[in-house]
Amino acid sequence: MLDITEHFNVFAVHMLDKTYTDFVNTDLEYQELDCYLENNKDRFETIINSLNEENSKFVKEYIVKQSDKLTCANQCLYLASYKDCIKLLKLLGVI
Repeated sequence: MLDITEHFNVFAVHMLDKTYTDFVNTDLEYQELDCYLENNKDRFETIINSLNEENSKFVKEYIVKQSDKLTCANQCLYLASYKDCIKLLKLLGVI
């Protein structure tokens, strides 16, 4: 049986997925950035492939680490917003 923390985590993951999907489908700035990346991926790969193997591997790993760092921060902030919302509802006497 799941405890309240596990239920909250499952709920938050499902809501995060929905929020992310809604964001991707509606945010124009994100869509512009995605379009830029998509349009330039072949050029990027050509440049990366022109590097020696060690440097190419490093640059790819570095970019993945940057992306992972941002994803981690975004997930943490998203969960914190839930906790802040609960605190606010308690302060207002709603719960």
